[in-house]
Amino acid sequence: MKTLTVFSALLAVTAAKKCIVKSDAAVASEAEEVTAELTAPEDSGVESGEDDELLDLSTIDYGDDVDMSTVKKLPADFKWGAATAAYQVEGAWDEEGRGESVWDHFTHLYPKNVESGDRSKDFSTNGNIACDSYHKFDEDVKMLKLMNAKYYRFSISWPRLFPDGQARKVDGKWNVNEKGAEYYDMVINTLLKNDIVPFVTLYHWDLPYALHEKYGGWLDYHSQDDFAKYAEFCFERFGDRVKNWITINEPWVNCVSGYRLGPGKAPYRCTGEAPRKLQNSTDLDLEGGCSYEIGPTQYSKNSEPLPANRVPQKLEDVWCSHNILLGHAKAVKVYREKFQKKQKGLIGITVDGEAQIPWVEPGMTKKEYENNLKYANLAAEFRIGWYSDPPMVGDYPKSVKERMGKDLPEFTEEEKKILKGSSSDFLGWNTYTAHWAAQAKNEDGSYIQPPTAEEANFDNSKKDMWDDNCKGRGDGWTCIPPTLGSQAGSSWNTKFAPTIRVGLNWFSKRYEGLIKNGIVITENGCAQPNYKVARANDEVTKKYFESIGQPKYADTYKEEDIEREDNLEGTLMHDTYRIDWYDQYLKNLRLAYAVDNIDVRGYMAWSLLDNFEWENGYETRFGMTYIDFYNDKEMKRVPKDSLEHLGQWYLENVEQN
Repeated sequence: MKTLTVFSALLAVTAAKKCIVKSDAAVASEAEEVTAELTAPEDSGVESGEDDELLDLSTIDYGDDVDMSTVKKLPADFKWGAATAAYQVEGAWDEEGRGESVWDHFTHLYPKNVESGDRSKDFSTNGNIACDSYHKFDEDVKMLKLMNAKYYRFSISWPRLFPDGQARKVDGKWNVNEKGAEYYDMVINTLLKNDIVPFVTLYHWDLPYALHEKYGGWLDYHSQDDFAKYAEFCFERFGDRVKNWITINEPWVNCVSGYRLGPGKAPYRCTGEAPRKLQNSTDLDLEGGCSYEIGPTQYSKNSEPLPANRVPQKLEDVWCSHNILLGHAKAVKVYREKFQKKQKGLIGITVDGEAQIPWVEPGMTKKEYENNLKYANLAAEFRIGWYSDPPMVGDYPKSVKERMGKDLPEFTEEEKKILKGSSSDFLGWNTYTAHWAAQAKNEDGSYIQPPTAEEANFDNSKKDMWDDNCKGRGDGWTCIPPTLGSQAGSSWNTKFAPTIRVGLNWFSKRYEGLIKNGIVITENGCAQPNYKVARANDEVTKKYFESIGQPKYADTYKEEDIEREDNLEGTLMHDTYRIDWYDQYLKNLRLAYAVDNIDVRGYMAWSLLDNFEWENGYETRFGMTYIDFYNDKEMKRVPKDSLEHLGQWYLENVEQN
């Protein structure tokens, strides 16, 4: 029997829903959306016990058992490099005129929301110092050279340029903090002198606190225009040298984690939870929990104004997402109308999201598997397409609109026009892990049915969908195995390398002909198993993958593979798990390019440096370069094995001129 790869099966599901172009495929603005019925119609689901042919597990394959010497290399112009973000590495939070960001404000106000290995050190729960790249950027460049990086993806700190968040040009002069602008001039010029191309992100979550205080940040429609004006300054000041622009990094994380799932991400809004409440207590915790500090807000021009300092409201994440997508589109419009023709750069958005893998188990029927394929596509539309469809085709996925009902804001015709094709230059994707997906079941084993038109709202939109990278969750949101791959050093981070190939295929088919300069992997990497998060000798995951004939994807490890902060001679520096992670994911990326003919143009490893890992503080290390944050005032950069390993991988897997 012919082997059916998972990504080819997923493509078969998405084929009826893809966005196709008219005869002139090069013009993204001429794209038209062809949308089928909901992925999972009302009568979807296969009741347990239904007589059907069993699925042959041997037909499920990821196609990565390949002799790579027979596979063509990535092209010489492949965008190869590493990534960081301003708040995570720069430090100098209040130096030389920089304004306060929401991350500065809320980490200072609620330090208990950030993990720390030593709370006696004031900087342990914030980015006040971080990697001190503001003063030590030359040292960062040395690390880039060790990995043979040809590109460096970094972000600009909006409040470093405009402390009050509002860029204004009066009589031809911007109200910019000139010292901040000079810093980024230096960064860009230093990179170019070292033959490294700057790949610049305009917004990586560090919203000026002044805008949060003034009108609630991304919750208010005024944020769209303030972002576009800030972007205009950056294009004017730096665009003669910067030819690769990302408008927004991961709008899902910024909005869903910042305005609904808090207090993980600033500004620590959390729907359904009273601000600052201690767990199992009626007492207030003045140093941790969810926040209510916010300015008076108007979601849209026609929305009812909301008062300042209010308890988090339902749908804040939805409105944040709506405004941030429009802010992206308006910034792109400015670039294309005023700068792109002369500067000849590219501009796009970076979305994140897990590739969705249909759940498989022994004894599953073909119909059950086919149904899970449909739900994998549906889950991808909610997790990824919600944010990638508007900049590509001008509107939210039909499935999202139908299932959300009136809880989903609508784009006006004019807004659809500026959104459509606004990421046609290239599409950035941050990919780390994958999710299994299936139709959810009731306790009696029957399938939960999709919401009807009358039931369509936020709460019901995913009531029949299950997607996760483990089969259950315990205290602290920890995975209960089996997990989709081995457990890396963050609770959400599991090693499953085919995800990058599955996702690239999903994007490529969905937006066939719409992306002029391909897809760029703008982040990929891992935190090694560590003292906080690890699952050595995971027999449950091992036995699951053995049961479906895919034992290698269990990817189990031993206790000695867990990195220890007190052992520089161990896997902290000799990071074998991370090296294997990169090898597996990059192999799948190369196969997507060489075998599947996916137009993937670049890869940025996350991260160049150990840094401030948001709510995990300095306790979770994603870097290829070690820094002793608590004990080394000089913040010396020490390359881990993975850094030079990637440098060698580039030489062996990318065509050299």
